[in-house]
Amino acid sequence: MDEATLFAKTLTRFTPDQAGALWIGILLVIVVAGDFRNIFSRRNGLLAILLLPALPLMDIMVWGFGRQGDPLASWLLGAAFSVLFTLTAFIAAIALYLAFRKPDIDWSVNLPTRGLRVLLAVVVIINIIVVLGRPGEDSGPYTSMGAQRWLETGTMPYGDPLLRGPDAPGYGAAATYGPLLYVAHMPLQLLMGPPWNDPGMEPKDKAYVLPSQYVTKLTCLAFQLLALYSLFEIGRRYASENIGLSMAIIYAGSPYVMGLGSDTALVGGLPYISHIAPTAMILLTMLFLSRPLIAGIMLAGAVGILFWPVFLFPLFFGWYFWQRAGVGRFTTGFAGAGAAIAIMVIYFTGSIGDQGPIDLLISSTLEHQEGVGEREYGATSFSFWGTHPALASFWQQPIFGDTSIFKPSFILFLALSVSSFLLVRGRDRAQLALLVVVLAAAIQLWKTNAGGTYVEWYLPFLLIGIFCSLPAGRTEPEPTSSG
Repeated sequence: MDEATLFAKTLTRFTPDQAGALWIGILLVIVVAGDFRNIFSRRNGLLAILLLPALPLMDIMVWGFGRQGDPLASWLLGAAFSVLFTLTAFIAAIALYLAFRKPDIDWSVNLPTRGLRVLLAVVVIINIIVVLGRPGEDSGPYTSMGAQRWLETGTMPYGDPLLRGPDAPGYGAAATYGPLLYVAHMPLQLLMGPPWNDPGMEPKDKAYVLPSQYVTKLTCLAFQLLALYSLFEIGRRYASENIGLSMAIIYAGSPYVMGLGSDTALVGGLPYISHIAPTAMILLTMLFLSRPLIAGIMLAGAVGILFWPVFLFPLFFGWYFWQRAGVGRFTTGFAGAGAAIAIMVIYFTGSIGDQGPIDLLISSTLEHQEGVGEREYGATSFSFWGTHPALASFWQQPIFGDTSIFKPSFILFLALSVSSFLLVRGRDRAQLALLVVVLAAAIQLWKTNAGGTYVEWYLPFLLIGIFCSLPAGRTEPEPTSSG
């Protein structure tokens, strides 16, 4: 056993299991922000909403993968996704309601500043232990592999025949993530001295040396720390230091971040960089709202990490447009950074047969995630739609053609995304965050594979929306038009 393995096994002894993650999350919410004077207050009701999706996520990996072929497990998996789907829609609806009717609640927290700082330090230490002590799951190791192959071959995973298709590692999983997520892994791969393989070596070959798991673990940890800093700063600027500390504590200590699903294999949380990284970039967008140029760059960066934040563009564009300040700089930042990312993808992807860079990008990402071909994720049973084939036969089938963008469920979500341009008119920053919740939750009602499990995509913005709501009669400064 090498030193790295021994270190990880030692840390694993201190990582909470899913029951521990749930109880830590519950206790932190109660201790930090619970209303002890009136148990049935609206304040406690909103706090309870933060914890609701945790219940159907308990043991969902057991029913989905641990007991395949068992009729009872299949029924439990379908029931879990039905509850999760309903709760996700409920949270989206609640967020939309609150975006138009502010929660008039006193969010004074229960602990003094010094106590909150100590508690945040403890929770961050637990986060670090979880990241380093648990093995990276799914998206992390595959993205790290894709980044290493890019360094070895000079070709992005979308144009790498050995990383694409049903015969590739993870059935093409290493080529399905955003270009900047691969880039984010490269500094640590270079720093840790990656084992360079021959460019023509098959990644599934036993002789192929994979990158260290600490590359993706430390990259994910960097995104998590960035998210916590951004959340704290947003709370401090919009409300108070204590509110900022409280939001960071509740997010970092939430059961979704700690990890649920089973006591061994998790369905989300810190082992999954795809759950953590895009949230950090969108939080940076919120943090730099008063710097429109930077906000646009940050949102484009979020799209470059995991694509789905592109559906937030109408929302942020509308917010600046109706504020009558900064819309030009925001759009310039987003378009400029987006163009730079697109040029990078085109330059490093190349062509395979008749498929050019854009076709390869779309088929590797969107169509791999939503398609129903051999080993594509759209055919999975690990989802609400996969466990409800009768509903999926209409809502998840293209109206015409065979691309997933013509599914009725996607068309409805796209209409919601576009309409957010109008919905955000007259909203303040906390209400803008609530509309982020609406879109980040609603996309999971369309998303086929594991839809509803990505609670981390919307949880921090729900915290901002309810903790940073301005009291009646108080207005916030308008965004500046400076970059």
